[in-house]
Amino acid sequence: MPCHRSVSSRAFASGFFAILVVLVAFGLWLPGTVAAQSLTGALVGTVKDEQGGAVPGAIVRLSSPALIGGPATVITDDRGQLRFPVLPPGTYAIDVELAGFARWHEGAVVIGASTTLERTMILKVQGIAQSVVVEGSGSRIEARSSGIESRFDEEYLRAIPSRRFSMFDSIRAAPGISPTSPSSGTNNTVSAFGSGGNENLFLIDGTNFTCPCAGVSRAEPSVDVIQEVQVQSVGVSAEYGNIQGTVFNVVTRQGSNRFQYDASYYGQSSSLTSQPIMRPVAGRSTPSGYERIRYRDFTTDLGGPIVRERLWFFTGYQHLRDYDSQPGADPALPRTYQQDKIFTKLTWRLKPSTQLMQSVHDEHWVNPDRSTAVTPFEATVRPTASVLAITFADLTHTFSSHTLLNARAGRFVYERSDEPNNGSTSTASHFDRVTGVTTGGPPSFGHLPLIRTTAKATLTHYWPGLFGADHDWKIGTQVERGEHWQPAIIPGGTRYVDNNGQPFQSISAAPSIGGGLFITAAAFATDAITVGTRLTINAGVRFDHSRAISQDFNGVDAAGQKTDDVIPGLGTLYTWNVLSPRLGATAKLTADGRTMLRASYGRFNQGVLTGEIGPVHPGVTPVTTRAFDPATGDYTRLVSVVDPKVNLLIDPATRTPKTDEYSIGIDRELGRHLYGAVAYIHKSGDDFIGWTDIAGQYQEQTRTLPNGQPLPVYVLTSPAADRRFLLTNPDEYSLTYNGLVLAVEKRYANRWQVRGSYTYSKAYGLQVSSGAAAGDPQVSTVAPAFPSAVAFGRDPNNLTNAFGRLPNDRPHAFRLTSAATVPWGISIAGNLQYFSGKPWAATTQISLPQGDQRILLETRGSHHLSSQTLLDLRVSKALPVGSRGRVELLLYVLNALNNTAEESLATDNLFSPNFAQPTVFVDPRRAMLSVRFNFGQ
Repeated sequence: MPCHRSVSSRAFASGFFAILVVLVAFGLWLPGTVAAQSLTGALVGTVKDEQGGAVPGAIVRLSSPALIGGPATVITDDRGQLRFPVLPPGTYAIDVELAGFARWHEGAVVIGASTTLERTMILKVQGIAQSVVVEGSGSRIEARSSGIESRFDEEYLRAIPSRRFSMFDSIRAAPGISPTSPSSGTNNTVSAFGSGGNENLFLIDGTNFTCPCAGVSRAEPSVDVIQEVQVQSVGVSAEYGNIQGTVFNVVTRQGSNRFQYDASYYGQSSSLTSQPIMRPVAGRSTPSGYERIRYRDFTTDLGGPIVRERLWFFTGYQHLRDYDSQPGADPALPRTYQQDKIFTKLTWRLKPSTQLMQSVHDEHWVNPDRSTAVTPFEATVRPTASVLAITFADLTHTFSSHTLLNARAGRFVYERSDEPNNGSTSTASHFDRVTGVTTGGPPSFGHLPLIRTTAKATLTHYWPGLFGADHDWKIGTQVERGEHWQPAIIPGGTRYVDNNGQPFQSISAAPSIGGGLFITAAAFATDAITVGTRLTINAGVRFDHSRAISQDFNGVDAAGQKTDDVIPGLGTLYTWNVLSPRLGATAKLTADGRTMLRASYGRFNQGVLTGEIGPVHPGVTPVTTRAFDPATGDYTRLVSVVDPKVNLLIDPATRTPKTDEYSIGIDRELGRHLYGAVAYIHKSGDDFIGWTDIAGQYQEQTRTLPNGQPLPVYVLTSPAADRRFLLTNPDEYSLTYNGLVLAVEKRYANRWQVRGSYTYSKAYGLQVSSGAAAGDPQVSTVAPAFPSAVAFGRDPNNLTNAFGRLPNDRPHAFRLTSAATVPWGISIAGNLQYFSGKPWAATTQISLPQGDQRILLETRGSHHLSSQTLLDLRVSKALPVGSRGRVELLLYVLNALNNTAEESLATDNLFSPNFAQPTVFVDPRRAMLSVRFNFGQ
């Protein structure tokens, strides 16, 4: 571990626990329902007689295998109301009894995490009926949320075919999500309703496991340990902050009072894989297509009681080996993706009113860069990582049905090493600015540790009849600490840029290490105000106090190994105090609650990303660029020296990027088990962070391109050493998004289910990824995780034609999933997704006094990658084994339409012989065979 300057670690812990004590004391004072929590849902309702009068004193019993401690029971109050505030995701049965009335029963009530269902239960006088059994008597539409949410429950996850990559299989299926790569298992950046891939929040069982440096996911549990994936896309509560995009919450499976065991094996082979595209391979006489070298996916899961009704456990393991190569790459040197993941979870019932959840997720993976026709194996790196993500405790204490305390603490540690695939730390890299081809070694290699620690406490209280309305209050506090440090080494100390095979420039730097740290303390309050029986107003506000800190750590040598030298950091670089108001409304347009109007407004702010402050750390070494001089036969003409200690500055008045979000929509329960929705979403963002040169002097001139076209350029007229690149909030940066979503869902009934959505949208503006290549993600951060955005804006030529469509702008996205059981117990299922192609623009390379500049010749969207139509099919048959076991045989056909869309190009340089040549393609049609065994269901 590196040496760190002491940065209020004691204050970090003591501040959280002090506020926790206050919340506990406040909870004990309250007269004691509460809103649904991130791991659980809620059921609220009213018991009435046939004349519509409230029925107090009725006994309402809720039962489910998901309830530790057995069925839950409440007695209706004097208004006939009932509340079950803490219900783990699952399928429930409701029973209502009262002397003189017939028993009321409803089964198959599905409750998900963070959802609140509402029921009105009508009791009949005993004698007219001995019991009343109803199906779908109440709306299954979320009753209180004013935003847009997608939820993929266990029913969906088990029924619909996926590619078994990760939770992103489900995330990509949510309306409004635009993935950078719809088919990739290793590219996990997604835009949500126009937001950047760095602007989302990733939770596992409610605990934050988002990368502190770049805002992307850094822990992904095995698909077979997932109970539910919740996508809170629009109208997110003030409970969640430091985001401008979407909250993704993965709820994992838990044990029960019955032992259950699962095991599965999935396999693919080259004989069952098509090769629709063939490309020549450098140095080989025969071309290559997509090559499936190996695919083996084995999982095993076990859950059950340690102490019945008191302590449950669940554990799961996945072993995956996925080896393949792209068309045009050497199949003898494939990408060898590997992952081993283990997950363990304990669910405790400490007392009838107190529950505790603890979990550990440990993953180890190898994810080599893809070799392509322009980036051969020896020019790539082999990232290897371990991730340990722990929820130390998620404690829920119910003071009463009206008052609830929740507290949790978690931490993840991510360690990644990027080693050259050629095994050499000294072989220089050569990149050709004309052809886009890289030879020799990789441009750099290094190491990346990440740490994020989170502690959070909330107190929820329901107060009926206050000022003529019912109030569901939640107050809370959250403290987070995140950091990273990243050594970066150029093999041999120098990499080269060639010009169509001829020497052009050298770029040199000594071993470098950058990094950053943030500490954030937050407080928030929300109130769900229910007026009458039809209107709920959701109001909330959040305050975040954040510090961006340049910490101390150890230096590195030429091999990337830590040295004993301690490099002092710069201390606190800037401080943010941010207020985020949220407001929403939900109105029942019909008395039965089957038609709902939802509207929301929210101000969303980015948190500190440590990758943005890393480049100014004193451990980052100067970068020297020299041009090749034919007269000397060497790289002797100095072009520039960028010294972070001199040329890079951070504005201490930097403001947090912000997005204002508006939505309005209608949900309608169209029939039994059938639901439809339509919604409009608008986003407006500004104050994005980027670079600008505040000292260099430029003159507008014209250069003539090879096709005779004149191109305006900005030429540096002052010495290169005079430039000062300031990281600040450039005025030009902005985001505008408009989207329309249509969705329909038919839950499983009568042996079939279907879910579909269509999103029409436009995302445009100016951000640091506006100059990105066709296959690059859309982001709004200069963090090193996104190389194409790191230095954008330092030169004014970067901004030429940059305003326009954003990289993940896909105007049309259509999704349709369905599953059915046909005769002989055979199940068939399909998953269809259509995406418009990503927009891109042609560029050129211009050599100027300040260095080689890549300039957009047109606005993004002048060209598009091919659209993608991806259809995955599955046929399965389950066979019983004894009284409690079964074996299921499955056949998958992935990319059944054999779509051949490209996802990356060799170069967008208009004057390159490789202009617009595809290098990475959607994986072709292939079959996957599987066998699954289950015991205990």
